[in-house]
Amino acid sequence: MDFGSKLKTLLEIRNIRHKDFAALLGISPSTLNGYLNSGRQPDFELVKKIASILGVTTDYLLDYTNPSQSQQISVKELNMLSKLRELDKTGRNVIFYLVEKLHL
Repeated sequence: MDFGSKLKTLLEIRNIRHKDFAALLGISPSTLNGYLNSGRQPDFELVKKIASILGVTTDYLLDYTNPSQSQQISVKELNMLSKLRELDKTGRNVIFYLVEKLHL
């Protein structure tokens, strides 16, 4: 998945409007649109800021995989994690219990 697709998906998962995210980054909405849809990529300092705001690594955004590292988290897994964090303590405990039972 390319940078723009990953960024678009992350914004959707977090329900962040494009114009709000552009304002957070200090760029115009049209510049953000170029990153999302036109294959343009920001400079590294902006990539670091995007990663920090969205809680992902720059490696993830730039699709860098180090062969010695374990498999990186997928967008689907990231979405599941986001939903898990929205649950209360009881709900999270139920999910943890179910995952442990499935893992046996």
